[in-house]
This record gives sequence, C-alpha cells and structure tokens, in this order.
Amino acid sequence: MLAENQRFLQNHYPALWQQWNQIQHEQVWQQYEIIPSHAGLPTLQVHVDGRSLYLHSKYNPEQEADRLVEQLQDKIKSCDHLFFYGIGLGYHVEKILSMFPDKAFTIYEPNPWIFFRFLSYKRLTEWPIQRLRYLYVETDAASRRRCLAEFANALEVNVELIALPSYERIFADSFQQFLCQFRDIIQSKRINLATEFAFSKRWTLNSVMNLPTTLRSPSIFSRKEHFRSKPVLLVAAGPSLQEEYHNLRYIKEKGLAYIFAVGSANRALVANGILPDAVCTYDPQAHNFAVFWDMIDKGIDANVPMIYGTSVGYETIQKYKGPKFYAVTSQDTVTPYYLDSLDRSEVIDDAFSIAIITLQILAKLEANPVILVGQNFAFRDNYYYAKEIKRGEKQTAEVLEHERHGLMQVKDVYGHLITTNESLNQMRLLMEHYIQRYSQIEVINTTKGGADIVGAPFIPLETVISTRLTEKVVEENWHVSRQSDTAQAVEPKIENMNQAMVDFIKGYQDISALLDELAQTAQRRKEGKLLKLFARFDEQFRRWMNNDFFDIYVRPIVRVDTELLQKEAHTIREEKDPIAKADKVVRSFRRYLHTCQQVYNEMAPFVQIYLHPKLTREEPGWKRYECTSSAFHYSGQWRKKEIKIQKQSSMESDVIGTYYETNEPNATIKFTFKGTAIRVIGARHADGADEIRIAIDGRIDKFSVREKDIPPSFPLKFHQMLFEKYDLNVGEHLVEIVLQGDGVFFFQGIECKDCRC
Repeated sequence: MLAENQRFLQNHYPALWQQWNQIQHEQVWQQYEIIPSHAGLPTLQVHVDGRSLYLHSKYNPEQEADRLVEQLQDKIKSCDHLFFYGIGLGYHVEKILSMFPDKAFTIYEPNPWIFFRFLSYKRLTEWPIQRLRYLYVETDAASRRRCLAEFANALEVNVELIALPSYERIFADSFQQFLCQFRDIIQSKRINLATEFAFSKRWTLNSVMNLPTTLRSPSIFSRKEHFRSKPVLLVAAGPSLQEEYHNLRYIKEKGLAYIFAVGSANRALVANGILPDAVCTYDPQAHNFAVFWDMIDKGIDANVPMIYGTSVGYETIQKYKGPKFYAVTSQDTVTPYYLDSLDRSEVIDDAFSIAIITLQILAKLEANPVILVGQNFAFRDNYYYAKEIKRGEKQTAEVLEHERHGLMQVKDVYGHLITTNESLNQMRLLMEHYIQRYSQIEVINTTKGGADIVGAPFIPLETVISTRLTEKVVEENWHVSRQSDTAQAVEPKIENMNQAMVDFIKGYQDISALLDELAQTAQRRKEGKLLKLFARFDEQFRRWMNNDFFDIYVRPIVRVDTELLQKEAHTIREEKDPIAKADKVVRSFRRYLHTCQQVYNEMAPFVQIYLHPKLTREEPGWKRYECTSSAFHYSGQWRKKEIKIQKQSSMESDVIGTYYETNEPNATIKFTFKGTAIRVIGARHADGADEIRIAIDGRIDKFSVREKDIPPSFPLKFHQMLFEKYDLNVGEHLVEIVLQGDGVFFFQGIECKDCRC
C-alpha cells in the first residue's frame, strides 16, 4: 500500500515524495497512531500534551462521516470546487466524492505526519484522481503561503472549504491562521474576478486610445534621478488628511519632499491652496476624469504633471492638459507590443487601489522614504474621505450605504479597534504585501487614527518633518520635457499586426471548418478518423492562439472565458469515448470561438480606424480629407456610419471614425482638388462592390472593394488604399467616383499630394 502510494507521488508529486524521504525517520511519527475503533474500522489517535485525542470517532468513523456530509450537502451542491482541509484517514472525503461525482477537489493536509500515515492506509488511486486539481501538504508558514498563492491564481468561481472538525479542535492555532489567510485570498480573488468581468474590455480599449499619447510622452522612470533617495509623500484622500493641511503646506513651501496626490486627494489639496508635485491616476472607468475636474475647470492642470497607468480611462488623458508621464500597467497588453524600448521590469502590477499602484512606482523610482498621508483604510467619525471631497447624490464625504456592507474591525495605529469594510481591508492587506516586497525602501505611515499597516510604522507627520524632512529636495522643473522624449517609429509593428488580423480570420475559418468535420465524423461514428482530427485540431487551435492580434487584443478580454475553457478542456481530456469527446470539443470550442470573434469584431475597427492611422507618420507632401469634408458632394442614397465607443452605464458614446456607404447603382461622389497624386481610402469586405468607376479629368479607371477572404460575419477591413493615381499635371482636377453593379462601396476619404481641395 505505502510503496504504491510512494510510486504515485514520485511520478505525479515529486516534491511531496521528497518530503516523505526527509521526515520518514523522525520520531514525531510516534505521536500519530492508527488503531481500531469500536466498530473495527481504523481511526487515528493523536498524542498531544500528554493527552490521547482522536481525529475520527473512536466508535464508528463512517457514521461520523455520514453525519458531517449530511450537514454540508446543501453547501456542497451549490459550489464548483471542494477544498478539503485535513483529511485524516479520508472517510469524509471518500463519502463526499462518491456522492458528488461532478465536483473537482483539492486536498490540503496541514500535518505531514498525518498525511503519510494516511498513505499507509489508503491507496490514492482508489479516489477519482482525475478530479484532483491540487494536492498540498503544509510543512511551515512559508509553505502555507506558497500553496494558497498558487491556489488563488487558479481559484474556481465558487469554492467550498471543508475542514475536518477534529482539526479545528486539536490544531486550533494552526487552523485559525490558515482560515484567516484562506478567507483573505478568497475575498481578494472575488474582487479581482469581479474587476476582470467589469473592466476586461475597457482595459484594452483604454490602452488603444491612450497609446498615441503614451508614445509621445516620457516614461516616469526616465525621471528616476530626480526621485532616487528623495522623500515622497503619497497623499491619499482618507478622512485623516484634513488634519495635515498645515503640515503639507509647510512641506510644499519649503520643498522638503515631493507631494504625489492619488485619487481624489488632489481636490482636497487644491481646495486648501496646496499644489501637488504630481497627480497619479489609473482607474479605467470613463468617469475617472471627474476627480480632476476642479483642476481642469480652473486651468490648474496645465501646471501639474500627471503620472498615469496606461490602461487609465482614455477620457482622463484627453481632458487633462498638463504634462504627462506614463507607467505601463500589467493589464495593458497593447503598449508593450508597440513600444520596443519598454523595460519589462518597470511594468506595474494592476491593483484595486491607486495608492498601491503609486507605491510600486515610487519603489521602482527608488524614492526613499515613502511617507503615507491620509491613508486610513478605515472609516473615521463616519467619514470615508476627507471632508472637502464631495461625492454621491448627497455630495458628501461621509460613508455611503453600500460601503457599510461587510463591516469589520481592525487595529488602528494606536492599538485600538476601528471599523472598516472588506474592500478597504483588502487594500490594506495588498499594500502590506507590496511593502514587504519592496523592503529596500522605508515606508512611514503618518495617518492619525488610520488602520495599522504592517511594515509601515506610525510616526506623526510633524515628527517626520522635524526629524527627517530638514532640507529642500524638490526640483520644481523635474517634469520639463527633454529632446529625448520623442515617439518611436512603429511602422513594422503596424505591418505585422495588419497581417496578424488577416491570419486571425483565416485561422478562425480553418478551426470552424475542422469543428464541422469533427461533428460530422462523430455523427458517422468513425472513431479512427476522430483520433486524427483531435490531433489536427489541437495543433490548429494552438497556432491560432499564438496569433499576435489574439494575444494583444482578444486574449485579455476573454481571459475569464479562457479560464472556463481550460477547465472544460481538462474534463474533455479525461473522456475515453471518442464520440462523446468530439461532442464536448465541438460544443465548448464553438462557444469560445464565437466569443473571440465578437471581440475581434469590436476591437478591429478601433485598431484600423483610430490607432494605426494615429501611429503612422505622415508622408511629406500628403494631406488627408475625411469623408465628412465639405469638399465632397454626394448624390444618390448614401448612409453615414460611425464607429463609436459606448460609455459604460450610459447612453453617451464617443465617435472615433466615420465613413459613408452606398449600395445604390450610380451613386456618386464629386470633388475637385489641386495636386499631383491622389489615393482613395475606404474599406474592403466580402460584401464590397466589385466595380467602381473613377474618372479624373474625364480619364476613366475602375477599382474594387470586394475581398473574399473576409466573411460576412466579420467587420469591414478599414483604412485601405482602394485606388491611387500618380504623375498628374499640376493644377486643378475634377474627380467623379460612381458605384456600378452590385455590392457596397465604403468610402472614408482621400489623400492627395501637394494638394488643396
């Protein structure tokens, strides 16, 4: 029995097998003894502090397991994944797995000696190992953190913790430590998952819309010499901020430290006559710019640099007029593709607090010390924000009703208990994580009455001023642009991405055809052919997912769908019946393929109409006229079409591109221009017209906008050069473009050389 389990561990869990070799000769074994119960079934006796305790009933362990399952069955039915904490000899685990054959599970044994006693009693292979996702054996606090971190990264949407009650009694301290960490990772994962659902498309769209500004702007890390070993105040908008205005004003006047305002803190500072040295922002939502509205409205923004995460709401970048510095965030896949000069070590982990984003930036800038101001992470006197910050329908800084959900108490900087909620507490825990990660910098918490932040000792700001901030360090012109801050050439990346878009569509068609073939072959019950088709499908699907457009624009938006597909794929791989397997492959992958196509259809026009034209350098002597120009005279039935960004939770939208289309024979565009060359710009598609006549000064040519490689279910291929004519005589030219025959003509405008219309 034990030898068979050892071979299983050696083949599938070699790290656990090594643990066994390390501890099998230790005397601790004597504390754990398998003995018969009164019913004859084995139970496990634990000798602790002179007492003999039982992990299972000393009378009948199976009946005890039945009672436990009866208590838990409603919770088990509603979950997706079972997390067993403490297995003992596995009675309850075996019972639950047999009753619920659709549940995936994880085994977590906090006691290695109990686990290896279990291995001498039960064959692991007798359990449904194909449903086992993780097998963990804790050896110390560090191993517990590693195991939970790994589990959190691939956490199921709905997980149920099942702890063997005897562990809660016998190993109470260890269990409580585990429980606190487990609840933290579950809550954090739920917040992250909800955020991904809400913002996955918005992150990518923002990155697209912000990229032209990003490529023209300097990285904040290009200014590292101004901040290295200099004190920086990270000023948040917590209710304790209102106690520090006089201190902050003094620091600002004397230049004793840089003041970085995060989130809404700029409002409170500006209202009290304190101009921050920089404002920091990263929120992807459309309304994010509102936190800077006071500065924008008064024109103050022109004098205050903004440090922005590249996936921030694009409206903020468009409305804020001051100098801008970027920091690439981990949610942005677009900028790293086009920005060859990016140092990957400077990418900032996305987080659900701008203060945590800014702390990472300051750590990478090597600022020291970082001084937290107004970072309460808790309520104070029923206030969520400093009093100057008005929000919500009641225009108040007080705690709103929805912020009272999940209330809890934590220790404050004085050792007393204060009230917070789950969201603020998760922010605090994450900040503690990054403080520990960047242990090379000193972090000081000056927030009076705020939550205690491990790793950031509390020192009142006036004390910090008198002992640490004793000389001027601020360079007022640190943000002044330098010649090196210039946009790079990205034409090769644009060319590669354009080809990737073509390959994406072709790959989609190939995979769709192969799924059809799988379905037909399964219907005819040709099992031998199915095995060959599975291999072909795996290869084609893998190649398609390596496509640049998929990787940069689609994958980030469908990440939740991809996780679900991976879970389904794990189950599909275990299916032994080729026909049933083919049915599952077709259903799961068709659904995923359709989702990816929808994302392509939404993102491709933004890339073609907005991003690539803005990144392309203008050719000398050429000028562009959009289809909305008064130079064009339309006759016949033309439809004006707009490519829009729909705002979240709003009927508003931003128009990023316009084109005209017609399918009426003899519909015409007339215009005149002076110049030596002309290009007609528009879109191609499978539904496009195959015959369009263009007459320049009476000389007739023809062109087509039909492209058979673009199926009707995919969007137009925009920003294409449909026709070009060079070596025209200097002078005025009359142009007439007429649709002839069937199909649709999609017109975006013209480009002309040495011209004016």
